[in-house]
Amino acid sequence: MKKILEKLCIDKGISGDESGMLNIVREMMGDFTDIIFDNSGNIIASMGDKNADKHIMLDAHIDRIGLTVTYIDDRGFIKAEPVGGIDLRTLPGSTVRIFGKKTLLGVICTMPPHLSKDDGELSRDKIWIDLGLPAQDVRELVSLGDSIIVCSVFAELLNDRVAVSSLDNRSGCAVLVKTALTLRDKNLPCRVSFTFTVQEETSELGAATAAFSLRPDEAVVVDVGFAAQDGVPAEKSGSLGCGGIISISPVLSRDVTKKLEELAQRLEMQCDYEVCGGSTGTNADKISVSGSGVKTGVISVPAKNMHTQVEIVSLKDMERVSELLAAYVMEGGAQNA
Repeated sequence: MKKILEKLCIDKGISGDESGMLNIVREMMGDFTDIIFDNSGNIIASMGDKNADKHIMLDAHIDRIGLTVTYIDDRGFIKAEPVGGIDLRTLPGSTVRIFGKKTLLGVICTMPPHLSKDDGELSRDKIWIDLGLPAQDVRELVSLGDSIIVCSVFAELLNDRVAVSSLDNRSGCAVLVKTALTLRDKNLPCRVSFTFTVQEETSELGAATAAFSLRPDEAVVVDVGFAAQDGVPAEKSGSLGCGGIISISPVLSRDVTKKLEELAQRLEMQCDYEVCGGSTGTNADKISVSGSGVKTGVISVPAKNMHTQVEIVSLKDMERVSELLAAYVMEGGAQNA
């Protein structure tokens, strides 16, 4: 799992610019799944009998948060705007990569604390990046709309935990890859499509188009959920090491949720819960209402420090969620719930 995750946690792939992930997924799954790259940019890998009575969609969004170039001033400074809900508090003084005509390193400007008259928190309209180059050189190398990510290192922590940016939701993508590897030599009772969908962090566009084109009978979305830490409400979080967080929501199928719960108990997974009074804030919100409706469930990998460059997950949790998904597919989904 660690090797899969590290390979997926590359620098590229912010919302709307995910195409660099195609070859990575193809390398991991191309030998035993049918892979297509649809018009929205989704990566869809399918396996099992195309004519099976049951079609299950397993989804994880492959995009990550980041920034985009909006303006270059006469001094060569780049103005940027967030793509997705990046934590602005973590940006001042950070090193970034800009994917222009070549990859460039820069720093997000920050006022020295000696001169600052406020708490230093950055606003969306005041993100400036310094490449150390004159304006002419910057304009030759960088174009409006180029992608930017905050630099991060894949760090192995104690107790099978890792820290890096983009775990939201490359951890979910790694779970799907591991699930597919587990199922590759099995006699599947259904058709299963693994969807690595685009633009969840901005619009959930990829989930909507993938579900519409596939028309699955059921779907399970894998995302990250809030891990228990100081300041996070207990009822909205799951502890690292719990095995996963099962969502309960009016927009989700009670049949699918019940099946996930049943399998978790059978696999002796502790699992925590997140109860939502409305939408889930995941791709499930779009998948469940696609076409004439799709029975959908959500299971999440607990993650600390979400939407920062030091997100933390447990590899054990990821393994357990993958194990649950494989069991879900092998039992033909929620049909017996």
